[in-house]
Amino acid sequence: MVENKALYRRWRPQVFADLVGQNHVKQTILNAVKAGQPSHAYLFAGPRGTGKTSMARLLAKAVNCLDSKNGKPCGKCANCTALVEGRMMDVIEIDAASHTGVDDVRNLIEKVNFSPSVGKYKVYVIDEVHMLSKNAFNALLKTLEEPPAHAIFVLATTEVHKLLPTVVSRCQYFDFHYLSHEEVAEQLKKIAAQEKIEISDEALQIIVNNSEGSMRDALSILEQAISFSDGKIDQHILKDLLGIVDVKLVEELTQAVLDKNALEAVTLINEIYFKGFDINQLGKVWLNYLREILMIKLGNDDLVQRSQDEKKIMQMQAQKISVNALVNLLQSLVGSMNSYKVASLPQLALELVVAKSCYSEAPSTSVKNQPLANELKNDPPTQTPVPPVVTITPLKKTLLTVAKLAEVKTKLMESIGVASPSVGAVLKTSQMEVKDNKLQIKVPSQFLKETLDKPHNRILLAQCLVQAGVEGVEVECVVEATPNTINEVAGVFDIM
Repeated sequence: MVENKALYRRWRPQVFADLVGQNHVKQTILNAVKAGQPSHAYLFAGPRGTGKTSMARLLAKAVNCLDSKNGKPCGKCANCTALVEGRMMDVIEIDAASHTGVDDVRNLIEKVNFSPSVGKYKVYVIDEVHMLSKNAFNALLKTLEEPPAHAIFVLATTEVHKLLPTVVSRCQYFDFHYLSHEEVAEQLKKIAAQEKIEISDEALQIIVNNSEGSMRDALSILEQAISFSDGKIDQHILKDLLGIVDVKLVEELTQAVLDKNALEAVTLINEIYFKGFDINQLGKVWLNYLREILMIKLGNDDLVQRSQDEKKIMQMQAQKISVNALVNLLQSLVGSMNSYKVASLPQLALELVVAKSCYSEAPSTSVKNQPLANELKNDPPTQTPVPPVVTITPLKKTLLTVAKLAEVKTKLMESIGVASPSVGAVLKTSQMEVKDNKLQIKVPSQFLKETLDKPHNRILLAQCLVQAGVEGVEVECVVEATPNTINEVAGVFDIM
């Protein structure tokens, strides 16, 4: 039966020493249990997979162990065994996400006064406690303030800011931190050895990087890799499994942006996307890559864990961008992270980040890797370049009618979608009308109007209209918001 459990369940800590990290919590609770003075209510707050529920169970085991030593559970007595096997009647775990109502809490309160069945304490573990309704919280408050001597409440949450201050004030509050890369890596090596799993150092590092400080996430990725592999886990398996983009592609994308080559950067993003890579994953990898370039600019090379060849390329790229421009690029990329699922164009968010970076600042000259204070002092203020005005003289003037508009629009969307996916995406959110032989393009925001009105986009529209069989027709962009178009693009265009 045990072998069929998920990896993270098999490796759930059974004694305090097994819990990875959170030493500040472990020591405090151990001291309280050793002194025979555990708190009547604890609040464990922190990210998922950092040990909140495991710590709650260890506390329950420690206070009810029949043969504890210095506050540490023996792990062998009847009570310890019953808790591990889920048979301990005096430890009640409640998922607040599915028991949110006041009736659920009242039912709990009615039973809390009954004495423990076999242990010294009845321990109530309420997971995701922030999901309780306001009335449920109010019903719980009095019991939290004056519980029976035999009752201990452990409230666990990932969103402590949603709890009422009166609830927090009645508990002994502990913050659970993200685990360090070293802590996760050390535990994974231990598990791999015990489970007889052959895994390369590069693959291990990929798991650590993608776990984002969560031990449970790290074990879930490891278990997927075990199922995906033939007994040996290497970096290629992890990259295929997680859809991780090769660092060479990220280097090329960064270089294209530094060279102000928006077309090359957008083309590369689309190539990556249409090869089946996760755009969200690409965004994360690129964000980390640019962050490490920033670390190099600030002189913190030790924080960049890359090969010598990769670091050399990053150092060269760092010399080609100012700190201000790099910070702006990072801020745009961070702002785009929640925009990948907008409409049906996941790549649009990254395309807009590229467009903003390439067109909002004049190409920077080579910047020597100098101290931050000097560089910020010497950096000129960011200026928006004024593209040259190009006059297009049409050979003839086409009469554009309402009847012909549908055909023209179809051809226009096809040609402009190839020439500039970003402009094509903007046009998808617009409506077109014919008015006094003008092609009127209605967009839902002033930003989109200004985007289409830029000289290079005006030229592009004129060229694509010629391809659609229309010459000499004036294009007029106006702002006319509609609920559908606003909802479709709001998440993307707010970042610009």
